[in-house]
Amino acid sequence: MLLPLLLALISAEPADLGRDLFMHEWVPGDSRSHAGDGLGPVYNAASCVACHPRGGASPEGDIEIITASSVSTGNMNLPNLPGFSYDASFDYDSQGGFSAQFRRPTTRPAVLSPSIADLSRIHPGFRDAPGVVLHRYGNAPAYRGWRSGVVGQHGSIVIRSSRRNPTPLFGVGLIDSIPSSAIEEAARESGGHVSRLPSGKVGRFGWKAQVASLRDFVIQAAAVEMGISTPGHPQSSDPIAPRQDPPGLDLSAEDCDALVSFVGRLPAPLASSPRGIAQFHAVGCARCHRPFLANVGLYSDLSLHRMSGELSDTSSYAAFGSAPPFSASGRGDVVADEEWRTPPLWGVADSAPYMHDGRAGSLDDAIRLHGGEASASARRYRQLSESQRAELLAFLMSLEAPK
Repeated sequence: MLLPLLLALISAEPADLGRDLFMHEWVPGDSRSHAGDGLGPVYNAASCVACHPRGGASPEGDIEIITASSVSTGNMNLPNLPGFSYDASFDYDSQGGFSAQFRRPTTRPAVLSPSIADLSRIHPGFRDAPGVVLHRYGNAPAYRGWRSGVVGQHGSIVIRSSRRNPTPLFGVGLIDSIPSSAIEEAARESGGHVSRLPSGKVGRFGWKAQVASLRDFVIQAAAVEMGISTPGHPQSSDPIAPRQDPPGLDLSAEDCDALVSFVGRLPAPLASSPRGIAQFHAVGCARCHRPFLANVGLYSDLSLHRMSGELSDTSSYAAFGSAPPFSASGRGDVVADEEWRTPPLWGVADSAPYMHDGRAGSLDDAIRLHGGEASASARRYRQLSESQRAELLAFLMSLEAPK
């Protein structure tokens, strides 16, 4: 009896603290917390794996971002007025207030500035940024009802919502290892824009390339998406109650090291078939989705590129009470609303839905939605014969997630 037990213990796989934390489903007052309050008080998911099953995107694990997208005076409902754009630019003005611009086809832009006080009465997060994460869940019973009333018409202010698809975690350790100089060179060659953070570091993670390192990306996500307080990253606050700071941290520095290490060891995908790659190059996909960057086959230049106005969305948003803001816009190089980081295509066969908000259910849909700098490539794709398009899509479907 004793010998088999000893042999089993010796041969057992060593405990992986990082994996356990990645899989752990948090609850309020969680016993796993060191001295914090566990899950919440507001959150988008109760575990890392809930948003990243198999390391890919998840329609159930979306983040919802709210932005003040249209402003009017009096009782006018501006989005119903002809000639105005729904996707108005919205940012800080020179006095520290907010400024919205709307374009008529034949007139100069009209500038309307809502009061920060009025905006913060809708959501206190608007005191800090023109866009704020609207968390899906809250520990307080009243949160669900309050949340349902945030998006919509508030007198002269209209609040709209938009989604963020969780980014896949395939091979992120390799992405973290790519020299910034390689990203800068790739941006010059592709005509892209490097996301430069206030620290001077090059952003490489997130839809807007707003995070520079894997460590910041992982630890920041724990604080923002689950309300798990970590060293250097306070958890998101409940917008309907005065801030109640937790007595301590949910994750220790050792926990953070283990979690980052585990995520950094997640394997990278490998293409299983070269068929169709000729069409991939002929259409022009490889200009931005370059097959190799510093010898890493991720199919991306990790740079920002301008897409169509239809895909425009806020480039500056934050999670209420969680610092630093979950954005680089306005605090480093300016990121335009229509600019998006080129998403790596490795593992793309297993990371649907596509685009930043998951609006594309298929790769064919995603390609056809490309505009702006990618307009010519999308047009060439539409001009391919049916068999040529099938070859290109077959190549993309060969870029599978690790098994």
